[in-house]
Amino acid sequence: MNIGRRRAIRLLLLFLAALAAGIVLKEAVVPGLLRRRLVAAVQDNCKTCELSLGRVSVSLWPLALSCKDVRFTGGTPNATVIHAEAGRVYAPFSLLPLFKSRFRIGRIEIEQPAVIVTEGDLSAPSSGEDSAAPGLDLEVDGIVVRNSSFTYIREHAGLKGILGASRINAVVGPIGSSDRLRDADAAAAAEGLLEHSGQFSLQVRAKIYAKAPDVDVNLQIAEQDLAALNPFFRPNCGIRLKGVLIEGRASAAIRGERLHSSAYLRYRGFSLKIKKNEERGGLSAFFQNIVAAVTMSEQNAGGGNYDRRASVDLERKHKETLISFVLRGMKEAALEVSSRGGNREGAAAAGR
Repeated sequence: MNIGRRRAIRLLLLFLAALAAGIVLKEAVVPGLLRRRLVAAVQDNCKTCELSLGRVSVSLWPLALSCKDVRFTGGTPNATVIHAEAGRVYAPFSLLPLFKSRFRIGRIEIEQPAVIVTEGDLSAPSSGEDSAAPGLDLEVDGIVVRNSSFTYIREHAGLKGILGASRINAVVGPIGSSDRLRDADAAAAAEGLLEHSGQFSLQVRAKIYAKAPDVDVNLQIAEQDLAALNPFFRPNCGIRLKGVLIEGRASAAIRGERLHSSAYLRYRGFSLKIKKNEERGGLSAFFQNIVAAVTMSEQNAGGGNYDRRASVDLERKHKETLISFVLRGMKEAALEVSSRGGNREGAAAAGR
């Protein structure tokens, strides 16, 4: 009886010791190892990037990695710099595809991220590495973003333009570098608040690994205070806006170095003032202001509501990023709308 009892006690102690070792391994050793490996992997693949992780935890069922207080910075100063922070990142993953040299991640959940993109006039240096042949195929089922904020800063000719959005909820994916997903379209959709005023909805489609840019962007905005956009457009374009955008729809299609953009606008109390800049002399700005004043007077007549549509075709400038290219295309299409006095096709179409 005593021998059996002693054996049972030994087995119980061994089980408790193994359980304690497993807990220590799961809660202390593995998270620390994963943190170091993730930070090292980012630095090995991007010499200008830095990743910082707070608490890291591992879930065994389902198999998942959770990180808190995530911070990332990457890019080239005076060219493009990205800074991102997130309260929590949750990523389920599977080990079975590793036997086929594939790393598969489930739906990544990102809570309360804040992203700041700053662009200058310099060009970011090219990588020189062949990103078309990664050693391990990566597949991500999707990305869900909750309660995010995004700030775009354009620094140009000593001036700084700022455009911000908040309360962003977004869905991305699936995306990946595997043969199954590499040539497929990647899609993203987001909605939120633009400059504390307008409700926006954004859809993006892109071939991420295409040799030449292949991107479609569709944007819808409602009840936007146009004066709230001046901190971006005035320093960058010499344009000052006033009024309310009741409804706006803009699209941009980029194929290689060419862009086709169209816009439909319905606004109230709209006015536009144009200042000289490096592309527009003082005399040109003066006459454009006269034309704009006459056009706006006609457009805002009859109750102060007006709507119309227009489109433009542009070529990408040297050193111009895709974000700047898209914003310039949508801005030029919107300005083309405002310059077309007397053409009321948009109003007629809206009434049908």
